[in-house]
Amino acid sequence: MVKKPETVEDFQLIAAVDLLGHTGADEFQIRHSPEDEQPITWTALARWDKTWECAASMYPLQAVFRLCDQVIDGGQCQHCKKPAGFEPSIDPMPLNQFVCWYQWDPERKVFRRGCA
Repeated sequence: MVKKPETVEDFQLIAAVDLLGHTGADEFQIRHSPEDEQPITWTALARWDKTWECAASMYPLQAVFRLCDQVIDGGQCQHCKKPAGFEPSIDPMPLNQFVCWYQWDPERKVFRRGCA
C-alpha cells in the first residue's frame, strides 16, 4: 500500500521527482544502502535517454534535492531563456532578474519556475 503524502517533505519529494520529469528524465530511482551498513545513505538516480545522473545524501529528500540542483543549475529555462537554478526554500533568491529560480510553492505544492 502506498502512503499518502502528509508532510511538507512528502509533497516536496513528489514535486522534486515531478520536476526531474519536466527536465526530460524518463526514469527515476531512489535507493538506500543496506540497513546493516551504518550509516544508511540514500541515492537518487535519474535517466535521460541513456545517460544516468545521481546524487546522494544521508536523507532521501536531500538526495533528490541535490540531484535537482545538479541537473537544473547552470541550465537554461526553456520559457524565459535565463540561466536556471534550483532552490527548495521559499525565500526570495538573489539575482532574480538574471536567474530563473525553481522554488517551492507551498500553495500549489510544486516547484515553480521564477518566470511562471
